[in-house]
Amino acid sequence: MDGTIYDSRSLARLAFDGGTDELRLHVNAPAFVRRTGRAPLDASRVAVICNPRSHGVKTNGLDVPPGVEVLSPRTRSELRKTLTEFKERGVGLIVVAGGDGTVRDVLTCGGPLWKSGAPAIAVLPKGKTNALAFDLGIDAEASVAEVIDAWHADRLTMRPAIEISRPGEAAAPVRGFLFGAGIFVSATDLAQTTHRFGAFNNLAVALSMLGSIANVAFGFGGSGWREGRRISIAAPGAASTGPGPTAAGMDVVGTRNRLIMLVSTMHRLPLGVRPFGEERGGMKLLATEAPVPNFLVNFWRTIRGGDDARLAKAGIYRLDAQQFDIDVEDGFVLDGEVFPGGRYILREGAPIAFVTP
Repeated sequence: MDGTIYDSRSLARLAFDGGTDELRLHVNAPAFVRRTGRAPLDASRVAVICNPRSHGVKTNGLDVPPGVEVLSPRTRSELRKTLTEFKERGVGLIVVAGGDGTVRDVLTCGGPLWKSGAPAIAVLPKGKTNALAFDLGIDAEASVAEVIDAWHADRLTMRPAIEISRPGEAAAPVRGFLFGAGIFVSATDLAQTTHRFGAFNNLAVALSMLGSIANVAFGFGGSGWREGRRISIAAPGAASTGPGPTAAGMDVVGTRNRLIMLVSTMHRLPLGVRPFGEERGGMKLLATEAPVPNFLVNFWRTIRGGDDARLAKAGIYRLDAQQFDIDVEDGFVLDGEVFPGGRYILREGAPIAFVTP
């Protein structure tokens, strides 16, 4: 995957990577791993990939049954090598202890290996943001032992990832679950600020949402928040007629300034917000014109899952499709990481089996 959008030097580092000084340090798994409970009979078929920089791991460590391997790769090449070794030895369950970015990295690096015989994936919400774990209904206190029990009981939930690539690029796509462009990029920067002051998960989401509302509605952040960003959207193969968001959202197609664009394959988002309307599967898009008239009223209607036709009159559109072709002026965010602007293809990937204790 060298040379793809995932390895561009202009991107943020792998979620596991620290700063320059941290990269000189060796990650010693026993420093944060506590061996507790009894060893599973099939411990060799279970492996944990742990991000030692994740908020929950640094704060509380990680309880792991004896015999279960715990690894913390420091680079993308190390992660790919680790996942290749898991496949070669028949690992059937990979537990990812980290946040949304850690899950994104594991699924992206493992995607080319799992075209057949994919392992089950479990997510332990240990990051600053854990939207996917919330969607899957995974408790913040879930343990590796509970995950293994759920795997034995075949308690699985299927979710497709968004697969993002450049047009004409043959390499494996980046895989994630929450894409955002427009002011979502600036809102992500606000969220990082709240993290530095000790706010995480729902609190961080709430604070960054309130900051974004203030910047747009009252102009606190300057004109850039209200003007939006130039974004082109096409939805090849999407139906132009029929019930629900697919029909109501076809007016979103085209190139113009947009305040925000969101795409997700998750069913539920934190804080009970419903920007895509009713809970459902598949890849869903929300995009708004810029500016949005009566912003505060229409913002409230949007996040509460308001009526599509009514919102469309204000330039707020929802659309369901299996593919979007986009051109973003100012970059985008995927599960917390900022990617550069340009032309991209977003596709709904094959379902991934997540263990849900």
